[in-house]
Amino acid sequence: MLRKLRSDFNPEYLAAVFDVAGPTFRDEQAKSVTSVRKFDIKTQSFKEVEYLGYKAQRSEMPPDLVQQVPYIRRALEAYRIPILEQQGFEADDVIGTLARKAAEDSYEVLVVSSDKDMMQLVNEKVRVLNPPKDNQISDPAKVEETLGVRPDQVIDVMALRGDSIDNIPGAPGIGDKGSVEIIKRFGTLENALDHAAEVERKTYRESLLNNRDTILWSKQMVTIDQNVAIDLHLETMKAGEPDSDSLRRLFSELEFTTLLKELAPAIEIKETDYRELNRWAKLNRSSRCKRN
Repeated sequence: MLRKLRSDFNPEYLAAVFDVAGPTFRDEQAKSVTSVRKFDIKTQSFKEVEYLGYKAQRSEMPPDLVQQVPYIRRALEAYRIPILEQQGFEADDVIGTLARKAAEDSYEVLVVSSDKDMMQLVNEKVRVLNPPKDNQISDPAKVEETLGVRPDQVIDVMALRGDSIDNIPGAPGIGDKGSVEIIKRFGTLENALDHAAEVERKTYRESLLNNRDTILWSKQMVTIDQNVAIDLHLETMKAGEPDSDSLRRLFSELEFTTLLKELAPAIEIKETDYRELNRWAKLNRSSRCKRN
């Protein structure tokens, strides 16, 4: 993917952002929540359940993926792509902050991610590039086509939907379709909550009326923090030539034969001296003429 990105887009600057082990500010915010309301589809009613914390239901990283991480870091270092991290914040927040700062400095920014959450960052200067979708690029128009709302409304839709993987409750009983309908009708989440009594569908109306604090807290949790205390040092992100020796060692260790062949140095073609050959060719032609 890295090779294809460099080949297809020839970026002037590149950086990779990693999550850091340990709690983040969202974990701290989640400690204040002890229970949330859930909507039971079978009984069509709401019930109170214990809240176990931010990302409490997320499973551990698979062992086969864990062992790949050091190799990914080595590959990035060999490609001379800096790795950025910030304690107490998730990678999304660091990306959001750097994207904002670069855009404010009039740079065109491509956030490389398949995560739809990143679409909240999109504006006229910041776009999202999705490699698994054949490098699909989402600008403001594409975001609206994909999600049904403008980039500035993505957070509001996410707040209503919640996130089961990150254990963000959202609005119980309001799913993907309902969240888009509500935000398109009322414009913002806050306006929808203020006019919840006007919502025709009973489950949507009751959810908005009875879960205001939880929904607003969910919005806070799904919002990417674009004000992380991290500086934008573009000079350290300038895309340069990869370290061929380091890549060769890595590819040899992993037996990536195709990539090794691509690293093979090109054979230098030297200028050939044809004078002797030409002289003998002339002599041969001359002797044939005499025999005739």
